[in-house]
Amino acid sequence: MDATRTPWRLGHRPALDGLRGLAVALVIADHTAYLPEPDGGIGVVVFFVLSGFLITRVIVEARDAGTWSMPGFVANRFVRLFPALWVMVVVVSIGLAVQGFTRGQIVGRALPALTYVENMQPPGFRVFSHTWSLGVEEQFYLLWPLAVPWLLNRRLQRTILVLAIAASCAAMILTGRDWLPMHAYALLAGCLLALVGPLVHRWWLVPAGTAALVAALYLAPGFDRIYVYGPMIATPAAVLLVAGAADGNRVLELRPLRFLGRISYAVYLWHVPMLVLTHSLYGRASAIPAIVLALVLGTASTLLLEEPLRRAWRQRQRARRPHDAGLAPGPARTT
Repeated sequence: MDATRTPWRLGHRPALDGLRGLAVALVIADHTAYLPEPDGGIGVVVFFVLSGFLITRVIVEARDAGTWSMPGFVANRFVRLFPALWVMVVVVSIGLAVQGFTRGQIVGRALPALTYVENMQPPGFRVFSHTWSLGVEEQFYLLWPLAVPWLLNRRLQRTILVLAIAASCAAMILTGRDWLPMHAYALLAGCLLALVGPLVHRWWLVPAGTAALVAALYLAPGFDRIYVYGPMIATPAAVLLVAGAADGNRVLELRPLRFLGRISYAVYLWHVPMLVLTHSLYGRASAIPAIVLALVLGTASTLLLEEPLRRAWRQRQRARRPHDAGLAPGPARTT
């Protein structure tokens, strides 16, 4: 059966790249102390909502076309995400060894990052601790495609998702952990947006989302549990911004912002290790050289590693299974 009453295709929306650029800028501004905590967590929420939206569209559109492949989807995610992560972890591990860390200490830091379970580690800011968000997303990518067929056969899809979002918020409030169930509310909010049907042009979506995001950034540092309530109150703003960006927006389509979004995954990977290794985390002006280096490394990773690999992967899949769109990468990048 069709996933939606009126099947529609998202395609590539340039403003979504700009939204990624905005999200990673928030994370960097937090980790360099140009913005207060938990504004970086709010940037991650924007990534989560966007990821839930895009992944759901990839799944639904492939099912509508009869080309869905779970093995192909998993392989696509692996090619898209793991090589850049592996290179970053290996290079940074060499840096840790030079600084005198033992093999056991390095393995203890690297293994959770490479196996996408950093979000289940004890709290603390370590050189790879920022990969907790990758762990949340990868775990979601493995489970959500299995739940989608069941959900699409239910009459009350939106009600079920709203209840799941509420349960996730409750779990976060009760535990404050970084496990998938506690952060699923943001991902599921993006999934809900992807299932509401063809997006209708609304000029006010991005302005309203921007105002709500600014309000969340202002209010979040005042909470006692900033990393619980800050990202939570920013989620509706992220939904508005994703909906507006998917419809197109001139500001989010500015070339510099789009390029930052293009390299956002790699920049996110590299910026924390560079800050930690140079002892400039939350260092404001002293952190600028580390961020410049992260931008250079992120650009190199994107242009020389990630995008060539994705192009080669697409060509290989077209040659082997020319009609299997389920194996092709999604319409846009996710973090």
